[in-house]
Amino acid sequence: MTRNQLGAIVLMTVASLSFAALVPTADSVALDETSTKAGDEVQPMQFSAQFVGMHTLSPGRHWPAVPFGSIRPAGASWGALEPVRDQYDWHSLDTWVAQSQAHHVQLDYVFVNTPAWASTKPTEPCNGKRFGCAAPPNLDDWSAFVTALVTRYKGKISSYEMWNEPNGSGFWTGTPEQMVPLAARAYPIIKSIDPAAIVTTPVPSSSGWPMSHDAWLDKYLAAGGGKYADVVAWHGYAGRNDRPALPPESLVQQIEALRAVLARHHVNLPIWNTEGGWGKNAQLPDPDDEAAFLVKWYLINFTDGIARAYWYQWDNPDWGTLWRESTGLTAAGKAAEQVYGWLDGVTAASPCRQKSASSLWTCDLKKGNVRYQVAWSASGKQSYADVARVAGFTEEGGERQLPGPQPLMVGSRPVLFELKSE
Repeated sequence: MTRNQLGAIVLMTVASLSFAALVPTADSVALDETSTKAGDEVQPMQFSAQFVGMHTLSPGRHWPAVPFGSIRPAGASWGALEPVRDQYDWHSLDTWVAQSQAHHVQLDYVFVNTPAWASTKPTEPCNGKRFGCAAPPNLDDWSAFVTALVTRYKGKISSYEMWNEPNGSGFWTGTPEQMVPLAARAYPIIKSIDPAAIVTTPVPSSSGWPMSHDAWLDKYLAAGGGKYADVVAWHGYAGRNDRPALPPESLVQQIEALRAVLARHHVNLPIWNTEGGWGKNAQLPDPDDEAAFLVKWYLINFTDGIARAYWYQWDNPDWGTLWRESTGLTAAGKAAEQVYGWLDGVTAASPCRQKSASSLWTCDLKKGNVRYQVAWSASGKQSYADVARVAGFTEEGGERQLPGPQPLMVGSRPVLFELKSE
């Protein structure tokens, strides 16, 4: 099939869809996650395996050995898959698809990296890269790539992210408004070929520069981008990667800023955090601090109603490392196993928040008739005084213990308290 023929099919497909069909609704979007209404209180989130997302560098050699339900590929950008117009190299993405199906996890594809031949600014300099960030690409070439991709992987890729970190000059040099025509082309194409596929907004990063994640999304939604998404997504990191990591509790402010934008634009969609963590290992070099950070990061995401949270990155030796080829699981990798066990089967009862006049943070969980509370101190040691309510407790990195008569001291490592029935 020639590109002109493919383009004609795309245009006819888009034209055949009514505007109502382009706007996702609760009835038309089949999501397994609980939606949180913008501006409302966080709705209780019930755990599913898809909540725990993961990144890995090598799906064939280093498949993550901790439990998770969704994965985001690397090395499968537009520029890598179609290096020359109409000449596709699918082998990398084929591997990702085969591995995700073999391990029964959902695959979340991310659009990024405009090939030079498709760019309207092929010599545009990119921060830290040779090419790929120039905006906008030729829209007919873009439509043809989206069509070829979704046609090949219909029913095998479960979700599509509209663009990776467009608020970072290494990935996109255009404006938020220039991203909307790409979404307007891609969304109806994806839905017409694979109606069950989920489409997210472009995914700004909390560490992006020169525009913050919430400011970028605000402009994108103001330009009409919200009509072309089933899910809102962002990347939740612990600050810029050229300085020490911010505490994981700062994730709460990121989520609140995001929700304020959604409320302003009356957007009522689930939220995914499709990449995040402490960042570079040099930003948080202590293994115990890394393990505690990971547990808090997943707990804050989950109890704040974030439907998916993807850790970056399983086998990267320099970023958020959970596993090393020479030594196996890191302390944070073991913590990933543990926090999955803590969350499996639970419903969030209240978000993780700091208690007034204290450095103690708590979040409440429920599994059937059993209630749990997770607690940690953001600074020093704090007394957990409700020991009479505790049936048992487990510190991150430890085994379940029975309480004694004395108040329990809580430090930076989160502790899961199993509470007695009332």
